[in-house]
Amino acid sequence: MKNLNKTAYLIIIGLTLCGIPKIHAQKTIVKNESKKHAKPLQNSYEKYIDANNDAHLKEFLELISIPSISSIPAYKKDIEKTASWLVNKLQSIGINNAKQLATEGNPVVYANWNEAPGKPTVLIYGHYDVQPVKESEWNNPPFTPIILDGKIYGRGASDDKSGIITAICAIEAILRTDGKLPVNVKFLFEGEEEIGSPNFKKFLEKNKELLKTDFAVTGDDIQYSETDPAITLSLRGAAQLEFSVKTANTDAHSGQFGGKTPNAVLAMSQIISSLYDKVGNVAVEGFYNKVLPITTTQKEMIKRIPYDAATDMKILGTTAEVGDPAFSPQERMWYRPTLEIIGMQGGYTAAEGHSNIIPSHAMARITCRLVNNQTGQEIVDLIVKHINKNCPVGATLSFKFKTGYASPMQYPTDTKGFQYVSDALTALYGKQPLQMAAGGSGGAMLSFKETLGV
Repeated sequence: MKNLNKTAYLIIIGLTLCGIPKIHAQKTIVKNESKKHAKPLQNSYEKYIDANNDAHLKEFLELISIPSISSIPAYKKDIEKTASWLVNKLQSIGINNAKQLATEGNPVVYANWNEAPGKPTVLIYGHYDVQPVKESEWNNPPFTPIILDGKIYGRGASDDKSGIITAICAIEAILRTDGKLPVNVKFLFEGEEEIGSPNFKKFLEKNKELLKTDFAVTGDDIQYSETDPAITLSLRGAAQLEFSVKTANTDAHSGQFGGKTPNAVLAMSQIISSLYDKVGNVAVEGFYNKVLPITTTQKEMIKRIPYDAATDMKILGTTAEVGDPAFSPQERMWYRPTLEIIGMQGGYTAAEGHSNIIPSHAMARITCRLVNNQTGQEIVDLIVKHINKNCPVGATLSFKFKTGYASPMQYPTDTKGFQYVSDALTALYGKQPLQMAAGGSGGAMLSFKETLGV
């Protein structure tokens, strides 16, 4: 919970630095101003944030409890309920024009405070949708959040409802304390990030004037550790597909038909095996064609970031690290593309019993993380071509494709926005932030640059 308050402080410092006159003049002024304003800022708002911590925490748990799963149509009402909750919360802190805006999919929550004439505008982005859950893997119901040892356990508690709630709480603290904000602020909370933001770019294009801004900040990211701040400078893209193998109209008895009947699960296994070489690299022809070499700057950046393989292995319970030994683990995570089998079904898989069948159907789902100038469509096309080429005799294929692919994204370090964030982190943590990359994806991020020019 302390981390939520700390994030709120960070937003407060960053917004205030953004509104300080002359801050653009030179880096020395920026650094002096950040030291000058950081401590008074923390002190002036700390009382309000601490006094309202219990209320904020109660609201946060309430927000987490809404199962806003965007990838399953049955949760559409919960998506709408979450959007309404956010509108009501924003209105309750004095952002009276908060509302839902329609897209071709799930609604976007929008609001703005525009009463700082002459000051910059900062757009704060987050997403309120969450990924689906496998409840059997949870110690508590995922949408009944609990607090253990100072940590909140619940689906969406981190990704990304924490990013949304801390931004709102930070703005609330400033408005309740000062009655105004140091800059103009716009909120934009999306409901389709976990499915690749398929309608987000079109929404931005239709609302360019409404969303016009000087800076855009995402609340959907991580830091290196509780004591080490970090700025993420690149994200990988993402592409997904599902394919099925059919070998018969119905499962067959293995005693009566075994030895002559194609097995769908075996055919699926052979196809999946063909996707990789012995080292673990992707064997799909053309998969790496557009991957650019890792730069010297990126290699130097990685050297400054602590990494302990044993720590990650302990967290996950793994016994080995795998991947092309020509690249370090962080290089593989951040700057190399991947192809992962994220799920399979086929045959008899009930918890108990043993059915002597030859399976007639099997299904697998694939997620790829993309880098540089790879695009989702061309990678999916290459994979489909490979699967068709390696489909065994007696099997037929069918495919399902997701709408929308997240593009890889790289951020510059020579901008005012970067300097504001860096100074805010330095002021709060007392040390310069690490510059790192992330292996994950953010479907909306490239759209901000391409459509809004920020």
